[in-house]
Amino acid sequence: MAPEYRYIDTDEQLQEVVQACLAVSVIALDTEFTRTNTYYPIVGLIQIYTGTECFLIDPLSVSSIDPLKAVLEAPSLLKVLHACSEDMEVFQYALGIVPLPVYDTQIASAALGVGFSVGYQALVEHYLDISLSKDQTRSDWLARPLTASQLDYAALDVIHLLEVYKVQLEDLEGGPKLDWVEAESLGLGQGIPTVAAPEESYKKFKGLWQLDRKQLNLLKDLCTWREITAREEDIPRNRVVDQKSLISIVKDEITSKQDLQSQAGLNSRQVRKYGDVIQVIQSEAKLVPEEDCPEIVIRTDAPINNKKLKRLKQVVEERARSLSVAPELLTKRRHLEKLIRSEDEQGRYHLPVELGGWRKAVIGEALLAELSNPRS
Repeated sequence: MAPEYRYIDTDEQLQEVVQACLAVSVIALDTEFTRTNTYYPIVGLIQIYTGTECFLIDPLSVSSIDPLKAVLEAPSLLKVLHACSEDMEVFQYALGIVPLPVYDTQIASAALGVGFSVGYQALVEHYLDISLSKDQTRSDWLARPLTASQLDYAALDVIHLLEVYKVQLEDLEGGPKLDWVEAESLGLGQGIPTVAAPEESYKKFKGLWQLDRKQLNLLKDLCTWREITAREEDIPRNRVVDQKSLISIVKDEITSKQDLQSQAGLNSRQVRKYGDVIQVIQSEAKLVPEEDCPEIVIRTDAPINNKKLKRLKQVVEERARSLSVAPELLTKRRHLEKLIRSEDEQGRYHLPVELGGWRKAVIGEALLAELSNPRS
């Protein structure tokens, strides 16, 4: 049977949605968006379920979706989402805010031992024994009119989501795991790539330890320019210059437009459009004294003591089993490696920030104790 919903395509109807949401304490929230040839996500539909009414909001038809800010920012209204990092990005771009407070059912499924990074269809099947169709996953959500299949799919996304939340909440209440889920969900609106500082974007590249300070400075300047350009032109970063080409320009000291195309892999359009700018950035970077360039990056992917890593992974797995949680919720391999590399001159280890907060007592202290054990 097809789900019931209201299609919202006028400003008056949107105001009614806002009032309906503010009258309850929890809603399920989702978005459908497109991001093919743009830097920013383009929202095509916003779905809300209050527990009694399902609203499918058409952002292309209303004059503005700004009234939804009142819903997203309401401190006493919990917003339930699933795997919501991209939804956060959508709201940040469309409204300049992210929803708070939020509850992510994917995080909760990890805390409840269902699995890590569980997809929505698998989650609904696990908790509600309902098999959902996946045929609209790659739909064009900017097309109008949306088909009945698209609208049914979108409505079920939030209707079942609230049902899953209620089942999960029963399992979480009365124990510490609800606090963990809330703490993890609180951080979901942080570190959104589209609002991160452009000058920090180079730090995401791998192999930075191979570059000297002057090369790091040039890469930083090129990446800063690329990020700003991608945002201004609203195109994917790789449409400006891809990562491999940037590294090649820096390491191989490629400066001529001919070599930018033949050696660095830029296409003719990129060279015509950006070649002059790249050359100016290179010339200006050469003038920067070495002492003003970024510090040498310490290698973080060098081989580490596998015996220690194996012991720490065993501690994590044992702790995860005892708590009935997904091991990846407690920590990830890269954080264990970071912990091992934290050893100071006195042979003491220091928990990385990723193992702070609730994780310190749950797993962090046990990992430190294992490292102090002569066996490791």
